[in-house]
Amino acid sequence: MSPTTPLTQAGEPGTASGEWVLSTDALSQASGGEDSHPAALTGYYPTFTGNGYLAARVPAAGNGFAATPVATQFHVAGLYSSHEGQWARKVSLPAWSALDVSDGSGTFNDSFAVPASEDGNSEDGGQLVGGEEDWAALADPAAVVARGISQYRQSLDLRTGVITTAARWASPADRVTDVRYELLTDRSRQHVAAVTVTVTPHWSGTLEVTDALDGRGATWTRDTRCGGEGRRIWLTTAAEGSGTAAALVSVLHGTADGAGAPVPVSAAGGSASQRLRVDVVSGHRYTFTKYVAIATGHDTDVPLAAARTAAEEAAGAGWARLAEDNRRAWRRAWEADIVVRGDARLQRHVRAAKFYLLTSVRAGSPWSPSPAGLSSDNYNGHVFWDTETWIWPSLLAQHPEIAESVLDYRVHRLEAARAYAAAYGHRGARFAWESALDGREDTPTWAPFGAHELHISSDVALAFWQYWLATGDEGWLREKGWPVLRGVADFWASRAVAGEDGRYHIRDVIPPDEYADPGDDSVYTNVAARASLRFAVQAAELLGEPAEPRWARTADGLVVLFDEERGIHPEFDGYDGRLIKQADVVMLAYPWENPQSDEVTRADLEYYGARTDDGGPSMTDSVHAIVHAQLGDVRAAFEHTRRSVDPFIRAPFDQFAEGRTGGAFTFLTGHGGFLQVFLYGYSGLRWRADRLLLDPVLPEELEGIILRRLRWRGRSLDIDIRRDGTTLRLHEGQPLPVESGDGVRQTMAAGDEIVVPTCAPLPA
Repeated sequence: MSPTTPLTQAGEPGTASGEWVLSTDALSQASGGEDSHPAALTGYYPTFTGNGYLAARVPAAGNGFAATPVATQFHVAGLYSSHEGQWARKVSLPAWSALDVSDGSGTFNDSFAVPASEDGNSEDGGQLVGGEEDWAALADPAAVVARGISQYRQSLDLRTGVITTAARWASPADRVTDVRYELLTDRSRQHVAAVTVTVTPHWSGTLEVTDALDGRGATWTRDTRCGGEGRRIWLTTAAEGSGTAAALVSVLHGTADGAGAPVPVSAAGGSASQRLRVDVVSGHRYTFTKYVAIATGHDTDVPLAAARTAAEEAAGAGWARLAEDNRRAWRRAWEADIVVRGDARLQRHVRAAKFYLLTSVRAGSPWSPSPAGLSSDNYNGHVFWDTETWIWPSLLAQHPEIAESVLDYRVHRLEAARAYAAAYGHRGARFAWESALDGREDTPTWAPFGAHELHISSDVALAFWQYWLATGDEGWLREKGWPVLRGVADFWASRAVAGEDGRYHIRDVIPPDEYADPGDDSVYTNVAARASLRFAVQAAELLGEPAEPRWARTADGLVVLFDEERGIHPEFDGYDGRLIKQADVVMLAYPWENPQSDEVTRADLEYYGARTDDGGPSMTDSVHAIVHAQLGDVRAAFEHTRRSVDPFIRAPFDQFAEGRTGGAFTFLTGHGGFLQVFLYGYSGLRWRADRLLLDPVLPEELEGIILRRLRWRGRSLDIDIRRDGTTLRLHEGQPLPVESGDGVRQTMAAGDEIVVPTCAPLPA
């Protein structure tokens, strides 16, 4: 690949994306029979937006509910169903974004459809609850048939999360209307979203505008009640089983309110709606805005009252104020940017990845993102190692306040983890492989991973230790970090067993490679357990707490398999070289920083890289890219960067799918792993309690990488990686100690710049 070759090819036909705005106008003419030739939006994967508390998948029509090609779902943080003897499921609320327009002969939304015989989706609306299965519609989505639609364009502004949809609509009565939607989820007001539609009819007559809370979007809800008064509609519901209440309120305003009277509210079938009829004049512009607020029983004892207040206050502020406040909140978030020079398309992928992560998390929200975040209920919305291992590190580097809130999810479920360990006769804390509302094991009973994939407790411990290294917050360590680290250490000291060889073994486990059956001494599991035990020992020393002697004894005695002849770590006792699902042993080098030589790291990488299923998830190539960069093999690192994104990215809005042919969507796990390549791979950034380690490299294909507003222990800095050297700029905070890859240590003061070497790539 030459230095001028972009990471991926030019944009797909019909897509037009700038540095910050991802767009599509890919309407093509398709035959609809003798009398109709509707346009079709092909290769289309609808995007979503969120403010970290609430989110919406937005269909081609720009508002409302659509079952295909990907079901629009409307999630809010922490809302789960719960059934005795079954696993919890993430609840989707009614489609609060519906704001349809009609000329009396048809509606704008009804102009977009996917024929049922063509959609290829499951009967429940296109969302799979697992995530492993091939999903035909995701691999090759059916065309969205757009009858009477022309001049179509839909855009996502990554700077603000606003989704804009504009089109010219010819109704069944042949009346032509220009329609433009804008939808935002207000990052400055966590309970608020808004949708505005601007209508320019090229005809005179009566226009109908329908504001709805559409029950078709709801899943796993019960006891739904609806009502309305004046320009306000409301809906209350509850999650099945758990009973957690939720309330939605929509207030409708419009520039033509005085020209028409609202039709009485409709409340049927789990939906609420209200309609305005407005006399319009050809060529005039009319704007209507719905202000939506959502609250749940996690936030308040009276969700409906809280939602009503938030919706009324938002309506009082008006669209322009909401849009500006939302823009300012996102601008603050984007001060922490990742700039990629020399490949515009790769730059968009990076910014999109960061955007999608931020849509599903926010400071002060003690909920952990699932693999699909707030975009869908894939994997039932459960929380896995995906959070701590793949998603969370990319938040820690630039948004430690959000990273802390995500860790609160585990803090609040520590008692459940203790109960889980005790149920199996062990001490300490064992975190569930899949958890949701209350921290109990929510892995479906047909899957063996809940009983056997124990490394997640260590993955949690690593995240807690990394947070301490990155922030130095001793109060947090004492109050929140120490109980978790101590609990995980107690669990491993209890779970490991002494063998006849005098060593400790961890038996009957499944490693990250889920193609493996339960077995003994998974090298990943044992190395992670050993590190977790040592984290607890170090935390005890820092806090002046007593360290259990068995922690160090178990850590020192744990078996870490190594094949001296081949110079590699066998994946587990008895591993025979079979195909593996995803990165496993390679992760000893990163993120675990297992003390081993570069020769061993390279041998593990080469051996397991050749044995990894090409059909596996995207994170494998992300971690391979990071480890190659760590070894100085920059050419291979960039090749794996390309492989970690190209097969998984879905146009037109740069969203990751879990697999090459389907799986969870939008796959935040993939986005998070991809971002780590830039934050930790090409920078060589590693956290230490007394300094930052940096060992930067730069692929020949790129001109530079800038990491803006990295955070370490109260400092804020930029890292500007160039071929002739890497510049560090300290914006604020105490003097910053830095150690570069050549072993040289420097200390810089706020306002200073220093230059460290950018490592030369290994010869080809």
